[in-house]
Amino acid sequence: MSAFLKAVLFQVIVSFICLAEGFTTSYTKLSSRNSHCIQFSTANDEDVENVDIAIVGAGIGGLCAGAILNTLYNKKVGIYESHYLPGGCAHAFPRIVKGKDGEKLEFNFDSGPTIVLGCSKKPYNPLRQVLNAIGLSDEVEWIPYEAWGMVEYPKEENELRWRVELGQKRFQEGPLTLFGGENAKAEFEALRKETMPLVSGAVEIPAMAMRSGDSALIPLLRYLPALIGLIQQGEEATQGTFAPYMDGPKFVVKNQWLRDWLDALAFSLSGLPASRTSAAAMAYVLYDMHREGAALDYPKGGLGKVIDALVKGVEQGGLGSKVNLSNHVECIDTTSDGRQATGLILQSGKRVNAKEGVICNAPVWSLRKLFKNENAIQVLNSNLKEKERNTRQTWITKGGANIIRTKRPSVEDEDDESLLAKCETSEQTGSFLHLHVALDAEGIDLDGLEAHYTVMDRGLKGSDLEHDGPCGELNMIAVSNPCVLDRSLAPEGYIVVHAYGAGNEPYHVWEGLDRRSEEYNDLKESRAEVLWKAIESIIPDARSRTVSYEIGSPLTHERFLRRPSGTYGSATEDYLKDGRTPIKKLVLCGDGVFPGIGVPAVALSGSSAANAMVSPWSQWQCLDFLKAKEII
Repeated sequence: MSAFLKAVLFQVIVSFICLAEGFTTSYTKLSSRNSHCIQFSTANDEDVENVDIAIVGAGIGGLCAGAILNTLYNKKVGIYESHYLPGGCAHAFPRIVKGKDGEKLEFNFDSGPTIVLGCSKKPYNPLRQVLNAIGLSDEVEWIPYEAWGMVEYPKEENELRWRVELGQKRFQEGPLTLFGGENAKAEFEALRKETMPLVSGAVEIPAMAMRSGDSALIPLLRYLPALIGLIQQGEEATQGTFAPYMDGPKFVVKNQWLRDWLDALAFSLSGLPASRTSAAAMAYVLYDMHREGAALDYPKGGLGKVIDALVKGVEQGGLGSKVNLSNHVECIDTTSDGRQATGLILQSGKRVNAKEGVICNAPVWSLRKLFKNENAIQVLNSNLKEKERNTRQTWITKGGANIIRTKRPSVEDEDDESLLAKCETSEQTGSFLHLHVALDAEGIDLDGLEAHYTVMDRGLKGSDLEHDGPCGELNMIAVSNPCVLDRSLAPEGYIVVHAYGAGNEPYHVWEGLDRRSEEYNDLKESRAEVLWKAIESIIPDARSRTVSYEIGSPLTHERFLRRPSGTYGSATEDYLKDGRTPIKKLVLCGDGVFPGIGVPAVALSGSSAANAMVSPWSQWQCLDFLKAKEII
C-alpha cells in the first residue's frame, strides 16, 4: 500500500472518529430549520453591522457560499462587493441606445462566460447543484443546444468551416476523423478510457459534500466507493495537470491535430495549454461532451439570470442576509494577535462584525492588501521574515513576440510554503479583450446561424511562427450569438453579439496607459480588429449594422472586477489545494482555489467554503435533508 493511500486512509479513520463524536452533540435538525429565526443583537451605531458570516466579493463563488449558508444553514450572511453589479467575471449588464428612429432600445450583454455544460440535463454541474440545493433551480430556464461552429482562417482564401456536435461518437466520426484521421480517433477513444477514472468523483460526489479544511474527508465517507476510486488515482492525478496524459507516462497523444484540439479545449477552460490544465477538468470535459444526451446550455435572459437567482438565494428568508453592492472592503479585521478573523472594515468606514467567520472570494493576489494587522500578515507568512515577492506571468515577450509559457516558471524560495507566499507568487494567466455589439438584424436568418462560434484567426494549428497555435495571442476568439437561442436579449429586429479573446490578451501591452488618453482608445480600436474580423466571418456586414459597441480591455477587467493585471485566474499548478488558512474562521474560495477557473469550478469552491463554516455534523445533516428531498 502506498504511503499516500495509507495517509488518506488514516485520515478517513480519524475523520470517522470525529464524526462519531459529533453524534453526541445536539444540533437543530434541518427538517425544522425554518421554524425559527436566529436573533441578532443590533448595535445602535449605524457604522456597525452584525452578521454570522461576512463574505468578500459577489462573484459566483461568494454568491454560492452565501446562498448555501443563508438557505441551508440559517446563517445571516453579508456579502460586500466593490462593483455596482453582482456576479464578478460572470456579471451581465444592460445598455440603452438610440434606435434608427430615435427610440430607446435596451440590450442585455453577458460580460464573461457564454458557454456552459451540465445545467439542463444530468449529471448536473456544481452550479446547477447549488441552485437545486437552495430551491431555486426553477428561477433559471436553461436552453440546451448540441453544437457550436468552428471557423478557421476567417475571411481568407483558405477559410475553413465545420461544426462540433456533442453526443456519442459525433465528434469522433465527424471532424476528428476528417482532420485527424483514423489514428486520431483511436487515440482519442483510448485517452477517454484512460481518463475515465478521474470522472467518477465529479459525477458521484455532489458539490454539497465538499468542504475545506482538516475535516474535508468526513462528508465524503458517504460516498466511499467513489472516494476510494479517487484515492487510488493519487493526488497527482486528481489535483495535477493533464501533462501525464499528453506526454506520458500515463498516455501519449501523438496525432498533431488531436494535440492542437486538446490545447484549444484546454485553453478555453484554463487559459493554458492542455499539458498545464487540470487533469480532472480535462477528463470531465472529454466525458461530458461525448456522452449520450450531452448538451450545451444557455440561460434564458442571459447569465445575469443565474446571478439574480444566486442573489435571491442569499437574501431569501427572514434572516436579513444581503448582497451589498458598491461596498468596497478595505480590510479583513482580526483579533489583535492576528490569529482569528472577526469581520470586515469597509471603505466607507463601516465595521462588519462576523460572529462565525469570514469567506474571502477576492483574487489570491489581493489577500495581503486585505490585512492591515501586521500580526495577521505574520500568521499568513507562517512567521517567516517579511519579504517582497514577485508575481509570475504566463505571458512573456520573447524575440519581440508575446508568447504563452508552456512550462511553469520556477519560484524563488520554492521551500516557502506559507499561504501568503503561495498567493503572492501564484502565476497569473493572461487577460481578456471584449467586443460587445448591438446590431440591426433586419434580413439576418438567425435560424441559419449557430449560437456560439470559435474562430481561430490563424487556424487551429496557428501560423508558422514559433510558439503560436491554439493558445497563440488573440488566435482563438469566442463569438457568442445568443439571440439565436433567446430573442429576449434585444428588442425585436436587433441582436447582441459578444466576441472575446479569453486569456490570450497579454496585460503588459496595456500596462501604464491612461484610460482617458487617446493612445488608450486607439489601442482598443486596433487590438479589437481581430474581434471585428471574427464577427464579420459570421455576419459580413456587421459594422454597417452596428447601433452600439463597446470594447473592454485588460484595464477594464482590472478596474471593474478588481482582477490584478486583468488576469483570467491562477495557473493550474498554483491552485490552492483548498480554502483553508492559518487564520481561524477565515476561508478562501474562487478561481485561485482548487478546482480553479470556470463557472462550475468556482461554484464548487464556494460550496466547499460554505460547508467549512459549519460543523461536519451540520453538513452531514444537510446532506441527509437534501437526499430525503431527492435533491442529491
